[in-house]
Amino acid sequence: MQDADKKHDKTIKIEAGHNILEYVKSREYVAAKIDGTLHDLTDTFNSDKEAILIHIGSEEGLEILRHSAAHLLAQAVTEIYPDALPNAGPATSDGFYYDFRMKPIGMEDLSVVEERMNLLVSKKLKITKKELPKNQLLKLFSHNKYKIDKIQDNVKDGTSSTIYEQGEYVDFCKGPHVPDTSYIKAFKLLSIASTNYKGDVTLESMVRIYGTAFPDDKSLKLFLKNREEAAKRDHRKIGAEMDLFVFNSERAPGLPLYTANGAFIRNQLIEFMRGMNRENGWQEVCTPHLFRDTMWKQSGHYAKYKDDMFLFKIADGDEYALKPMNCPGHITIYENSSHSYRDLPVKLSEFGTVYRYEKSGEVGGLSRPRTFTIDDGHAFLRPDQIEEEIGRTLDMITRSMDIMLKGWPVSFDLSLMDKNHPESYLLQYKCSDCGHIIEPVRKSANVSEVQCPECSSNNLKPDFSVWDSATDQLRSALLSRHIAFKEFEGEAAFYGPKIDVHVKDAFGRSWQLSTLQLDFNMPRSFDLYYINNESKHETPVMLHRAIFGSLERLIVILLESYAGKLPTWLSPLQVYLIPVSEAYTEYSKEIESTLKSNGINCILDQSPETVGKKIKLIRTKRPAYICVVGENEVNNKTVTVRNRKDVQTTLQIQEFVNKILQEINERKIDQII
Repeated sequence: MQDADKKHDKTIKIEAGHNILEYVKSREYVAAKIDGTLHDLTDTFNSDKEAILIHIGSEEGLEILRHSAAHLLAQAVTEIYPDALPNAGPATSDGFYYDFRMKPIGMEDLSVVEERMNLLVSKKLKITKKELPKNQLLKLFSHNKYKIDKIQDNVKDGTSSTIYEQGEYVDFCKGPHVPDTSYIKAFKLLSIASTNYKGDVTLESMVRIYGTAFPDDKSLKLFLKNREEAAKRDHRKIGAEMDLFVFNSERAPGLPLYTANGAFIRNQLIEFMRGMNRENGWQEVCTPHLFRDTMWKQSGHYAKYKDDMFLFKIADGDEYALKPMNCPGHITIYENSSHSYRDLPVKLSEFGTVYRYEKSGEVGGLSRPRTFTIDDGHAFLRPDQIEEEIGRTLDMITRSMDIMLKGWPVSFDLSLMDKNHPESYLLQYKCSDCGHIIEPVRKSANVSEVQCPECSSNNLKPDFSVWDSATDQLRSALLSRHIAFKEFEGEAAFYGPKIDVHVKDAFGRSWQLSTLQLDFNMPRSFDLYYINNESKHETPVMLHRAIFGSLERLIVILLESYAGKLPTWLSPLQVYLIPVSEAYTEYSKEIESTLKSNGINCILDQSPETVGKKIKLIRTKRPAYICVVGENEVNNKTVTVRNRKDVQTTLQIQEFVNKILQEINERKIDQII
C-alpha cells in the first residue's frame, strides 16, 4: 500500500512481553502499525516486533483520535441521558458523529454534552481493550438491539471480538483507540441531525450528533474559522446571487433547475470533457432516462439500490425505473453489434443524468440532489488492453485535475472488496466437489440455497481470482505512474474494485470526484462477447470511469472555493460594460458586438444609474472583468478594463479581445489582464 502521509511516522523495536506504550515517551503518538495492521499502544506481543508509531496529526492518527472522540461523546450522552441507546459512531473525513436512539435534543443541549465530555477528559480515564467470545458479547449488550445486530453481522459463531472500556462506558468496537481520554483535548460538537437506523426510513428514527476533534486548539480554531467562512460561501447563497439555479421544494424537491447562467457553467465543463474524450477515443452516446426494471435486475443494481431508485408501474403492468446508473444503457448499445477482437476497445461516453432517491432530510442543494449528471464512460476491453486503458484514464484524470484544480491537494484511493462479506458483491462461486464455476451470484441471492448445476452440491466457496486479478491491475497502473495511493478494504463497488480520487478544497474539505472501476462480472451477467482471434466468443472486460464524477458536485466545489469568482472561461458574465453616460452608449455597443462575435459573454448596462452604483450592484454577479467607457476610450478607440483585484488597464479593443480569448481558450485559473 502506498501512503502519502509518512512525515510523522517513527519506527521502534518492541521486545516480546512488553506493550508498545512502554517505548513511547511522547503523547504525540496514538497507535502503532505492525505488519500492516494498526494496534493500540497498550497491546503486547509474544515475540519481538518492529512497530511504526502513528502520529496524532497524521491522517491515520486523526482518524483514531476522532473515533475515540466519538466514544467520548457516547459516554457523555449516556451519562446525561440514561435511556439513550448508542448505535454507531465512526470517524469522518473532518470529524465524527454518533447515532443514538433517544428523545430529540436541541442545539442548546450540546453545550451540556460538551461540558460532560471535558469532565471525562480531565479524569484521564484509561481506554482498555478486552476480547470476549460472541456469547459473552451478546450477553453484555443484551439491552441494546443495535449493538446486538452489529455483533450478529460481524462476529461468527464460535469466534470472539473486542470491546473498549473507559470508566463505566463500554462499546463494541475493533479500535484502535487512544490510551486514555486526556488525549482528546481539542474538540467541538457541531450540529444535530435526524436519521434512521441503517438509513432506512421504515426503521426507528435516531439522533445524530456531529463533532470534530484535532490534536491541538490551534488546528481546531483554524477548522472552525474555515467552516464559518465556508458557510458564508454556501453554493446555494452564491447561486442565488449569481442567478445560476433554482430549487423549488413544492414542484421539484431535490431536483435543481439551471438558469441560463448556470447552464453556461455546466456546458463549459461538458465541452472541456467532450474534447478530452475525443482526444482519447471515446465515442459519445445518449441513452434514455428510464428502462424496464428487468434490466436493473439483470445488472444487479435492483438488488443493490432498489431502496434508492425511483420505481413505478404503468397501466399495462410493466414496471420501470429512472436510471441510477448509465452502464446498462451502454451495455445495451454494445451488445447490439457484433465485435471482433480487432474492434476493441469500444469506448462509449455520455453526459448521463441519473436519479437517486435521497431522503428528504438528506437533500441539500447541488451537493446532495436527487438527480445529477455524470461524465460517464464505459470501455469494453480485451484482457491484454486493461493496463494500457487504465493508464490512459489515469492520465485523463491527472490532466483534468491539473487544469481545473491546479495546486489543490489530490489523493487516490484503491477500494477493495471485503472478503469476509462476499455476499455484498457480484462474485463467482466454485463447487468444492466437482470444481465447476458458478457465474456471479448477486447480493439478493442466498448462496447457501444455490446448487452446483453439474453435481447438485451445496458445497460452494467464493472464487476471488477474478477480483484479485482486477485489483492487481488497478494497483499496477497506479504504481507504474508513481501515483501515491491508499487501500481501503470493503469500499469496492458491488461489481468490482475501483480507484477513487478525492480533492481538498480551499477549506480543507475532502470531496470525491473521479472514479475508475474494473468490472469482470457485469459483462458475464449480460452475456457480452467479442469474436477472438480463434473465431470464438470471449467475454470482454468492462471499465467504468468518470473523470469529473458528478457535475453538480464539481460546481459546488468551484463555486464555494472561488467564492463565485470563477475562472474567466467558466464565468457566466465574462465582461460587464458600463458607459459613463448615454453619450458613450453607441461606442459601448460596438465593443459589445465585437466581444459577442468572438464568443465572449458580456452585458451592456444602459441603465441611468451612476458608474459607482452600477459597479456596486454588479459585484454579486461576480463578473470576470468590468469595462468602463468614457470620453478617453471613445477618442482613443480603447477600453479601460478592471479585473477582480480592481487593477485597471487601458487596452485597444482587439488587444483586449485577444487577451481574454487567450485566458478562456487556455482555461487559465488566474486572470492575465
